[in-house]
Amino acid sequence: MRRFIDENGRLFGRISVIDVFVLLLVVILAVAAFVKFNLLDTPLTTTNTVKVTYTVEIKTLRLTTTEMFRPGDSLFTDAYTYVGVITDVKVTEAAVVESLIDGTFAHGIAHDRYDVLLTVEAQATTSNGRYYADRLYEISANSSERFQTRYVETTGTIVTMTVG
Repeated sequence: MRRFIDENGRLFGRISVIDVFVLLLVVILAVAAFVKFNLLDTPLTTTNTVKVTYTVEIKTLRLTTTEMFRPGDSLFTDAYTYVGVITDVKVTEAAVVESLIDGTFAHGIAHDRYDVLLTVEAQATTSNGRYYADRLYEISANSSERFQTRYVETTGTIVTMTVG
């Protein structure tokens, strides 16, 4: 056993035990990354496409910003991923909920602010019951994202989604 590990903690007198553990950790991480990004089922390997219609809710915008959303405009994420075409724009007065001093809540209208509900249609690929626009962006209800058109960029939440 003395010849296997010397008095300095090296294997066969040449390589440190710590170096072996670090090398083993690097190999394990490399294999895990390879499996995750190459062997698992990803949306990039599917060819099933379906039409997905979803609505994006954007809250408390100025009137001039709401006018920058138009039917027919392409919608992108902030990473420039195409996520569909705007088919309808509905603008309503912004509703707010404020907490009062006594611990209750009051509903009201925000002055000079508007909520926008965008209806968006996209061709999405499917993989394991999930839907991906441009094979990259997962379309799912209650997900928030930075959305943009040619004219405006803002944060919105997908509130409904229908397939077909």
